[in-house]
Amino acid sequence: MAKQSTPGFASLCREPDSLESSRSLHSSHESESLLDLHCQEHSDVSDSVYRVRDLSFSYPEATVFEGISFDIARGKITALMGANGSGKSTLFKLLTKNLKADAGSQIMLDERELSAYRLSELARKVAVVWQQNTAPYDITVRQLVAFGRVPHKQPFQTLSHADEAAIDEAIDFCDLRDVADRRMRELSGGQQQRVWIALGLAQQTPVMFLDEPTTFLDVHYQVMVLRLIRRLNQELGLTVVLILHDINQSFELCDELIALRADGTLVQGSPHALVNEDFLRDIYRTDLRVGCIDEQLVVHAPL
Repeated sequence: MAKQSTPGFASLCREPDSLESSRSLHSSHESESLLDLHCQEHSDVSDSVYRVRDLSFSYPEATVFEGISFDIARGKITALMGANGSGKSTLFKLLTKNLKADAGSQIMLDERELSAYRLSELARKVAVVWQQNTAPYDITVRQLVAFGRVPHKQPFQTLSHADEAAIDEAIDFCDLRDVADRRMRELSGGQQQRVWIALGLAQQTPVMFLDEPTTFLDVHYQVMVLRLIRRLNQELGLTVVLILHDINQSFELCDELIALRADGTLVQGSPHALVNEDFLRDIYRTDLRVGCIDEQLVVHAPL
């Protein structure tokens, strides 16, 4: 996957290869508190934030999906999982409007066709944290997080007090106050990952996508990032969709699994409802063992 370029409104929704050259940004209201925004009731909308029906997608050389259907539950943490080449990244990009589905496919976000959203609108609904990111050499943490406010601003409009408050809240929530004025290049990989999550949080969207957020991190920072993701969901009410390669992390963190088979079909459900050795063999095409430690499912591979 290509690295994400210098952040801006476009980079919050799309990877650089698919960016359009210019955008019109619209906002009719001042920023709200993170807690006010994300802990609101959703009585007027369905329990599914995404509803996908008959989704098909093909690259020139191969068909990835053909007629798959599923929902993504509002207010839950959902993992996209599967073996390499099963289509996780492709599905991630389809759900974030970085790829266009084949004709006849339906991807609904809050009961509206995903294709009908302008990027400026989508960036106020969905934040995306990519697996690999790059930032300007001398940019500080606070300056980078401030790019999360771009979808809420008119072109060349300066930050308001409400914007500054949203930036502060995101920095504090991600435990970055002590490094807020430091350069990104001075931070560890785990700290940098929390900065990118804070940038997404400053967008004040009800949905956040994370592309392999623990990749390249040691176990200490993996745990920190996973705990932060859980807090985003439990304390702020964000719907989180993420790709995780670590099966045990998926079981521990997530409410729902969307597991992709090599043939482009899928199976969906909670970890406890789905996970057994037959399921794992079906998804990963290898023999794995399932155990339980303190009521938590644990998978290991006999060598």
